[in-house]
Amino acid sequence: MNKVKIDAKQAIDDIRAGVTDPVLMEKYKLSAKGLESLFKKLIEIGLISRSEIDAREPLSVQSVDIAIFRCPACGMPQFAEFAECPQCGVIVSKYRDKIGRAPEPGKEPPLAVGPQTKIAPTAGIDEKAPGGEQIRLEETVATPEAAGPRDHTFRGNLERTGLFTGRAMTRLNELKWKFKTEGWACSSPAAVAWGVCFGSLDGNFYMVNRETGLEQWKVVTGSSIYSSCTVAEAMVIFGSLDGRLYVVNAAGGSLRFKYETAGPIYSSPVVLEKTAYFGSLDGYLHAVDLDLQKAKWKFRTGGPVYSSPSVSQGVVYFGGVDGYFYAVNAYTGREIWKFGTKGPVTTTAAVSWNAVYLGSGDGNLYAVDAINGRQAWSFPCGEKVTSSPAVAAATVYVGSADHSLYALDTRFGRLKWRFETGSAIYSSPSVAGDIVYFGSGDGNLYAVSATKGTEVWKLKTGGPVYSSPTLADGMIYFGSDDGYVYALA
Repeated sequence: MNKVKIDAKQAIDDIRAGVTDPVLMEKYKLSAKGLESLFKKLIEIGLISRSEIDAREPLSVQSVDIAIFRCPACGMPQFAEFAECPQCGVIVSKYRDKIGRAPEPGKEPPLAVGPQTKIAPTAGIDEKAPGGEQIRLEETVATPEAAGPRDHTFRGNLERTGLFTGRAMTRLNELKWKFKTEGWACSSPAAVAWGVCFGSLDGNFYMVNRETGLEQWKVVTGSSIYSSCTVAEAMVIFGSLDGRLYVVNAAGGSLRFKYETAGPIYSSPVVLEKTAYFGSLDGYLHAVDLDLQKAKWKFRTGGPVYSSPSVSQGVVYFGGVDGYFYAVNAYTGREIWKFGTKGPVTTTAAVSWNAVYLGSGDGNLYAVDAINGRQAWSFPCGEKVTSSPAVAAATVYVGSADHSLYALDTRFGRLKWRFETGSAIYSSPSVAGDIVYFGSGDGNLYAVSATKGTEVWKLKTGGPVYSSPTLADGMIYFGSDDGYVYALA
């Protein structure tokens, strides 16, 4: 195989100029995986930083058409053509020969429903099948009987505190499974009744079995997925760099609808009362009605919005690249207050006891009053704040580009302890019991004593760990830039 020779200086100039991933792939004759390898190599040799790649504002949005293939017997939709239906087992060609004709458009057989499956109708979507035929896809949502949480959101709750219930994993027992994607696994997995779901920079969003790690379904999007999902009302909701918010059924992964913005979506959505809130690089915070499948309102900022919103007491909190942190009425979209920093605010804030804890590219962690936006205190980290803070037991934990995780007193912002790793910390810490879990660019997932700041255990992966760990049912789930999602027991 001939290796592609790329002018590193020209590649860096293109990246810094905001050239989109599809254009870079075309220019340098790279696949999506090859482009990710280029980014990783440039970072490893110190020619560019991860934050510069993440902070790009692409010049355009790449879109993609999704073809839906439906089983002629049971009606199960798939995103790839198949000879044998994975649901009912029928051989498609033999079935069509037997019935003598394909079903007419709009008159497809109903979905097969098992004896223990409860169904509820959902909104239809139009997708174009091969050959130009227009299909009206009326989906159903299966309610699982399996035990497990039904809802999940990034950082564990609407306030995004990173606090998880359940027992702490005081020692590393075993790697239960790991699932290989074809790209960096940067998003935070969600562990729910239907399985464990997550996105990858390969452009796919996956649902895998919680026990085995075997793939159950996947959704193909038009670009890489950094956004961590929210699972609510039997729906999985996530964004893609193709500029779309995807809303799919948790059972089966069938598409309910897509909502388009004018920029890539890094932000992880949060759902309150059937409204999804998320930011886009088009400069807006969007509020989308999940029932009506359209915008409820959108709030304009002075620049791209990478930050994932937090919600507390009817207020949405989020940051912008313009250096401001905003508090907006969740129902009307009207600004309540804004707080200025001296750097971009790209991470997610944690809201606890009428205080908002937020990090900025100016290197400070701030505590501000949730009601009026007045500063209570600030703490200078060694470099910019690159992770979202976690709050538990009167302590706020946050990671920085200076390779350190800080533990601060929530009342005065005084340093309790500092834990150093071998690289920048983009992974947001998660807390369960007396242990803080987080990843580092040095490739490790760390477990650190929440009170002492001493290492309890660590797990080495094959790449930087920017994914934020999720804890559920005594398990830890997280992704790595080696392309794997890990499940630890």
